Amino acid sequence: MTCVKSSFKDVLKKYHVKALSVTTHGATVTYLSGGRLGFPIVSYNHDIDESIRRMFYEEFGDPFSLYSVTGTPPWGRLLNVGMQIYWFRRSYPERFAKIDDILFFPQYLTYELSGMKSCEVTSARCHTYLFDFRKRGWSFIAEKLEVDQRSPDFTNVWRPIGKLTIDGLEIIVTPGIHYSNASILPYVARGQRLVFASTGTWCVFMNPYSGFNPRREGLEQNILYYADPYSRPVKSLIFPGGYEHDHYVKLIKERFGLSPLGISPNLELIEEILRRGKDFITPGLIERSGRFPYSKPRIIGDLFFKGPEHAYHILNLSLAIQSYAAIESISGGENIDVIVQGGFANNMIYLMILSALLPDRRVLRSGFSETTGLGVALCAKCAVEDLEPKDVEFNAPIEEVPKPEIDRDKLDHYVEEFMKVVTSTSSED
Repeated sequence: MTCVKSSFKDVLKKYHVKALSVTTHGATVTYLSGGRLGFPIVSYNHDIDESIRRMFYEEFGDPFSLYSVTGTPPWGRLLNVGMQIYWFRRSYPERFAKIDDILFFPQYLTYELSGMKSCEVTSARCHTYLFDFRKRGWSFIAEKLEVDQRSPDFTNVWRPIGKLTIDGLEIIVTPGIHYSNASILPYVARGQRLVFASTGTWCVFMNPYSGFNPRREGLEQNILYYADPYSRPVKSLIFPGGYEHDHYVKLIKERFGLSPLGISPNLELIEEILRRGKDFITPGLIERSGRFPYSKPRIIGDLFFKGPEHAYHILNLSLAIQSYAAIESISGGENIDVIVQGGFANNMIYLMILSALLPDRRVLRSGFSETTGLGVALCAKCAVEDLEPKDVEFNAPIEEVPKPEIDRDKLDHYVEEFMKVVTSTSSED
């Protein structure tokens, strides 16, 4: 935190700052005792003893019964915040008893920078098991874990929680916001009907117009429900697309001695891959994640090893098909346009393949390099000017991705073969 505070002070020296707004990833909580950290911040990638997980479900109910109330799938490690808190309380009961406040990660950073404690919906309802979508309040799990007693009251992400004065400068402070929700806020605030693809290390596909309709097949597909800044359910599916992309880009660099990132779309090469129909990269680098939780990560076929151009196109075919499957799963049969934001918005091979996979939808790419930053800035502006997000005008350029001339039958066949491979649990590595 010393580095964050130092950077904040440096910013104050260079700019006239009117408001402070923070965004981070979700699925992380912090524990305060006497106003200071009462326990180290634990990564959601931390593994725990399987017996703890088993006791959690024995105490609170089976995964589907919890999913039907909270919209949270039973992910591994500590990706479920309720599991994090249960593990802490079970493993360190004496330290848990001394905890005064439980803050979600964006609110912890806000607290460290301003001394103000807060809670807001986008973090509290981010695969946590802690929010009941049916009664629109804390879940019985949150109550049994005493989260409701240790959390501040909810505040809208664009409302002030107080003012901070530094060297005579008065700064309005907002509670902060979960990063994926920050990226969609500028659009949902104005009612733009889109499926959002927020792409980075984790690619988050979000449908804010789905309602809350958890089903067993959705649980099996790792579909989850966020809440948007207005507390409305957002049907979502995430997979580690950027993580997979970077992993295989590194392999390509090591094998061929050059980075594939500057490679342009090659339709003839795509046609060759589709015609063969047997060269794939399958997901699964992070176990049980994404739309295909039982897939094992493999390079199948020999075209990947022919050269960097072949390898990179095969990789982007995999990422685009995973994205297509995610979009179809959360769209409820509606042909809603898709907007791609973040890192993959600059990957034209990926974008063209995704556009071809969705012939009845427009695929759009955001021309704004930091849509997440735009959402956070929107929160700050509203706090300063006492506005609602829908009242703020902004210009975020959007470009439609053209439909490439790719043989539809060959593409459909390739997708079918890809699906067979990634959904088979008996395939040999």
